[in-house]
Amino acid sequence: MAIDAALYSGPKCYFFDADRYIRVTRGDTGPGTVDPGYPANISAWGWPAGFGVDGIDAALYSGSKCYFFSGNRYIRVTRGDTGPGTVDPGYPGNISAWRWPRGFAGSPGVPTVRLHAKVLTAPNVGVATAVQRMREVYASVGIAVQLVSTENLDLPALNDVDVGECLLGQTPTAEQTELFALRDSARSNDVVVYFVRSTIPPFNGCAAHPAGLPGVVVAQGATQWTTAHEVGHALDLRHVDDNDRLMTGNGTGNITNPPPDLIGSEITKMLNSELSQDI
Repeated sequence: MAIDAALYSGPKCYFFDADRYIRVTRGDTGPGTVDPGYPANISAWGWPAGFGVDGIDAALYSGSKCYFFSGNRYIRVTRGDTGPGTVDPGYPGNISAWRWPRGFAGSPGVPTVRLHAKVLTAPNVGVATAVQRMREVYASVGIAVQLVSTENLDLPALNDVDVGECLLGQTPTAEQTELFALRDSARSNDVVVYFVRSTIPPFNGCAAHPAGLPGVVVAQGATQWTTAHEVGHALDLRHVDDNDRLMTGNGTGNITNPPPDLIGSEITKMLNSELSQDI
């Protein structure tokens, strides 16, 4: 005899067993008293379709918020001491969002950068080649790269996109705001790569992006290493004065000993980035 999860909720406590639950009135000690009408079916909580239908694995009280876990997914619920409350927008989410140590709680522990390619102008170095070069460099430090989707966009007004000074954290230009809003099915911590004809002023690429919309721009004439370099910026890496390194500030066309290198401090930043997901 056992339970799957328990939830403290002020004067009430909830105990979950497969697809049933009970509500108990209790004090600081002792078993308390099961309220009338229980056990009841877990469907009474009104969770999103498919979530917890056969039960949950854990429940967490956190003031006005409660968290419920099922497999590798979880939901956040706004509620009071009793009743199911309301599931917050954007849930279920993946448990990887909790940023626990890799391999903890059954996570497969494979840090992965998920990419979506939006092509306004086909790059001279093909998308597949650019992604493969990125895979080669990132794989050398234990990070996988997954190309989730590729889409062609007919947006002539954004084909030569104004990127301002191209500084991370800058106020985005109107054209950056318009372009980076085009994310479709990309998750909040996926990286969208926009392949354009050129940037204004002219750069091979630019990783400056509006807050909450992680992505980079890559120009048509960019090198085979530009996509990996710009996504590196999105993962919080900065330029260095070393042409053996991916993050050289002297232009990826000047990389002298390919494939370019990443060093320990850079690897740590990449692994700690919210854009490096456990998959």
